[in-house]
Parts: sequence; C-alpha cells; structure tokens
Amino acid sequence: MVINNLNDLEKFAYKLAPLLKEGDVINLIGDMGAGKTTLVNAIARFFEIYDSSSPTFAIVNIYEGDVTIYHLDLYRFDSPDDLLDIDFETYFYPQGAITFLEWAENGEGYLPEGMVNIKIDKISPETRDIQILNDTERAREINELLGN
Repeated sequence: MVINNLNDLEKFAYKLAPLLKEGDVINLIGDMGAGKTTLVNAIARFFEIYDSSSPTFAIVNIYEGDVTIYHLDLYRFDSPDDLLDIDFETYFYPQGAITFLEWAENGEGYLPEGMVNIKIDKISPETRDIQILNDTERAREINELLGN
C-alpha cells in the first residue's frame, strides 16, 4: 500500500489497529526515518493513547489506553544477549498487550515465532510503501481482513 502523506498513514493505521489482538507482536522493518514510530503513534491514537513517543533512548515504552502497547527499539543493542538485561519475555509474549518492535533483527535468536512483519520502504520524503509480509499465519489473517 502506497502512503503519500501523514493523513494516508493515519488511515492505514486506523484500518490496521482494530484487527490487532492482545498477544500480537508486530515487527516494523524499515530504515531510519521510514516511519516506524510514526505508524506506532497513529495506532496508539486509535486506542486513545496520546502520550506515545520513540523508545530509542528508553528501549521500552509502555503505553496505556484502550489496550496496552509495548513499544521496543532494539537499535542500540550490540548483541542479542542485551535482551537478557530487560524482561524481554514479557514483551515478546505479551499477555493483555500488543508489542511493536523496531530493529528486531538485533534480537535475533530470542524473537518470538509468528510475529507480524510490516515492511516500510521510504520512496520519497513524503511517500512510503507499507507491506504486511505474508510470512506467518497471523500476518496472512490480517492481510485477508484488510483485503490485501
């Protein structure tokens, strides 16, 4: 799906958000500045969460609203074993929450199976291509519900 501006991103987020379930782990794939955090913020607004931000410096942010959202940024991890310093199992196998991961590849070997992988490609300063990869059962279910 091509996203041409922030309004399009918000529309996509508002289509995706009601399809998410507690226990989902969403892996956001994209270069720096692709819009990963912006997408999480838009989804958070759908759930009546207005104090979301990038977790780059905190590693983990927890947002409370209509649902609980865990937002992790593993960008600064030097080794997947850095996950041992946080309660990663709480976030990778969320009970009563939805988890969003950025830079999940830095946690390789600890990542949960069945994550929903969403790839965001920056085409131009304003334009993005967002794709929910069909590589897990849950992702295929979401794509089907979205009509993709």
